[in-house]
Amino acid sequence: MTMNGLKIDRIEIYPTRIKLIEPFVISVGAITHARNTVVKIILTDGRYGIGECCPYRSIHGETMEGQMAIAQDIAKNLIGLDPRTSKRHLHMMNKVMKNNASIKAAFDMALYDLNAKIAELPLYIFLGGDNKKEIFTDNTVSLLEADKMVDKALQFKDLGFPVLKVKLGEQPSKKDVERITSIRKAVGDTLPLRVDANQGWNFYDAKYALNAMKDLNIEHCEEPIAAANIRDQKRLTEWSTIPIMADEAVFNHHDAYRILAENAADLINIKLGKTGGIENAMKVASICEAAGVYCQVGSFSESRLGISALVHFDLAWDNIIYHDLDSPLMMSEDPIIGGLSYSDKWQVTVDDSPGHGADYDPSFLKMFECVAVK
Repeated sequence: MTMNGLKIDRIEIYPTRIKLIEPFVISVGAITHARNTVVKIILTDGRYGIGECCPYRSIHGETMEGQMAIAQDIAKNLIGLDPRTSKRHLHMMNKVMKNNASIKAAFDMALYDLNAKIAELPLYIFLGGDNKKEIFTDNTVSLLEADKMVDKALQFKDLGFPVLKVKLGEQPSKKDVERITSIRKAVGDTLPLRVDANQGWNFYDAKYALNAMKDLNIEHCEEPIAAANIRDQKRLTEWSTIPIMADEAVFNHHDAYRILAENAADLINIKLGKTGGIENAMKVASICEAAGVYCQVGSFSESRLGISALVHFDLAWDNIIYHDLDSPLMMSEDPIIGGLSYSDKWQVTVDDSPGHGADYDPSFLKMFECVAVK
């Protein structure tokens, strides 16, 4: 293979939209559609890598319109370059635009997919992992009235999910205690539950809720209070018998170091759309590994393509033991070819196809505008 064949020839960017089966509701609002920005990096010989990200303005402040504009600026700086020097490209992205981790994650994902394909390796091996870990996803109960949440929890239990994640975060937290208590009573004592307040409580609401939940077999609680409130996160982590997981408080490796150094969380939730992609996610996982801290992988509203890349990353790290990989299950259609599979017991597996193994159906992408940078 000549160097000419390993130069980036063009980059295609698509603003896609998939309706959810039903609205997904958390403490900071509801969404009805998955709006994912797709990035396709194409070499002069026709090979390509593909990635995606989900603009989630209430979490990381990005919009699809903004991502489309920024993506074109990033793409212009990649044309003609060798994709294998990806670390240099990621540094370039940070120079072109501060923050905006989500759209950077789409480029990072596409570059990792492409480089693994060039190496003719599945991404998990390219990242130094193996395919021995058994990964089972949870499913998430939206923040609704208690009776509707109970109905949804029972539905997921009947479908065989091995663990449920329950969205909470209302102030005051008395209603949240009623919600989780009703769900626990309905599903029985043995099915593990996780809760996620998405920063919805203050310290006193969180303390009240966590104390009321201490005997309900709760695996952990994600981001109970405002991510910026490190002081109260530390106080809560020291006090709570339920492990506290940092999510919105940890976007990247710098955040992970700060939170763990301050003892402000017991666990870390890693999302590619927060870290800026696989490159920084590896750094977060490494910091947590050095600190003896377990991690979870999670998502925004990515399709099976983005979650396939996430599973490959998951397979490279033994300290990732929690897996929140349910976003594709919320969508009314699945436009992805290849990629991860869900078993009837909700085990998630990937095969040995080069790269992350997933791609968008071309007929689906044709429904949306394509912005091509050459």
